[in-house]
Amino acid sequence: MVELCDQLLEEYIQINPTINDFYLKSKWLNKKHIQPNIYSEKYYHDILKIDKKYLSILEKKESLTRYDRILKDDLIKNIKFEEDYEIYMYMPVGLLDNILIAYVNECTGEGNYVFSSDKDYLDFMKRLKSFNGITNEIILKMKNGMKNNVMLNRITVLDMIQNMNDILIQKSYKHTLNHKMKDKLNITIDKYLVKNLKLLLDFLSTEYLEKCSNKLGLASYKGGKDYYRNIIRDLAFNNSTPEQIHKLGKIELKRLLKIKEEIQKKQGVSDIDKYVRENKSLRFKNEKEVLDALDKLRDRTIKETQKYFHKNNIEKYDIKTIPSSFNQHFAFYMSGDIENKRVGTFFINTEKPNILNKKEMYVLSLHEGIPGHHYEVEYQKTSNIPDYFKLSSYDVFSEGWGLYCESLGKYKDNIEHYFKNQYDIHRTLRLIIDTGIHYYGWSYDKCFDLMEEHLHFDEKTIHNEIVRYNGMPGQALSYKIGEKAILHLKNKYKGDIRDFHELILKLGPCPLKHLVNNFLFACHAFSDE
Repeated sequence: MVELCDQLLEEYIQINPTINDFYLKSKWLNKKHIQPNIYSEKYYHDILKIDKKYLSILEKKESLTRYDRILKDDLIKNIKFEEDYEIYMYMPVGLLDNILIAYVNECTGEGNYVFSSDKDYLDFMKRLKSFNGITNEIILKMKNGMKNNVMLNRITVLDMIQNMNDILIQKSYKHTLNHKMKDKLNITIDKYLVKNLKLLLDFLSTEYLEKCSNKLGLASYKGGKDYYRNIIRDLAFNNSTPEQIHKLGKIELKRLLKIKEEIQKKQGVSDIDKYVRENKSLRFKNEKEVLDALDKLRDRTIKETQKYFHKNNIEKYDIKTIPSSFNQHFAFYMSGDIENKRVGTFFINTEKPNILNKKEMYVLSLHEGIPGHHYEVEYQKTSNIPDYFKLSSYDVFSEGWGLYCESLGKYKDNIEHYFKNQYDIHRTLRLIIDTGIHYYGWSYDKCFDLMEEHLHFDEKTIHNEIVRYNGMPGQALSYKIGEKAILHLKNKYKGDIRDFHELILKLGPCPLKHLVNNFLFACHAFSDE
């Protein structure tokens, strides 16, 4: 029997055949390749209609499967957001969520869209022709936001302007693959995508920017703090509040700073931050060195962590540099397609290789590669988890898993231990700063000073982090909250660690509430503490 959630996915795809299409099954890719206007009132009402339809079906069912229960919560959350909350209606795009920028990378032929046949090129060009209406809708909604005093903050808009200017100057949207349709595609890119990038850029640079506020976060909007409370309630598994998360961050930071002192003593230096910062032998010289190091670390992490897992035939992931249009990111993982025709990819920012430390790449590889995100995604692809969940994003599960996997590594020396602890400090600071921005109304400078005090990051990286937290309320909390939940369950488990990991991955991806409840149900020998 097909799960109800997969029936819902099918209906989503009927309305938007490009939704997650870089990851879909072949049977879905035969549908029309028109990019719908995802910001239009029609699209909004069509999605809302589907969500209400399936919620009604679930409410009438006498008994719910595990997946039904998760889906029901998802739908309730979606409908409430769609009906009640205006903030994001007036801010349809941001620095990290902009459909125009997403297509820039795909246009090059180096993204996830597959350009192999003439039809692939023609289908893609059809999509680009939709952008006139999409951009007009984006600008209309942002103008309505101006009327209602709900706008992106000035810092974010300045970064958006810079990013779009860089794209246009560098022409980083040009198609690079050799194909007879290449020239025709580039003409279409100029006519539609570039034209609309310029249109949005002009609007942001003129009438929008001059009215932007310097205030950060949801706390600066009417009803924003209440909405943030709801985000945290949905995120955690124990009805946590912003106040509790903020306090947890401060307690955890004190613990990690003590560990840092211990590592410093073992290394025999008076200031380990300075030692690491000024040790030029630990720095990369060029992009090739970074990629070569990550290639070797990929083999090392696989060898050192395979004892913790039953399944050890996972296909290796690719390693690539982050495209220039996404250079505000430090590193990230992008999964391959659902049928394993394209493997997942670990992207690393090599714009300034000399600011990257050789010793920090190990913990990063554990998180992004194996046993982190790549193992998680590849495991789920071959499992009987419904397709809806394979394509869904539950950051608190995924990032919690990635952070947890950092503890499974075999750290060889004090400096690798130092970076493991620094990465932990980084995720802990997110608890303090995210709640600081969105609940306590912290300023940019206050966030910057706290990060600068405790992290080895350069100014640009700290800036990018703050802008990210501001633009994605609650996402930065996912790492620590998710990790804490997995460790909570691990402490209850008395069997083989391989069985524990198998069970966690088999139950996910899902919200933490469902992970914890399903785990305890599956292992009834546990206490309810």
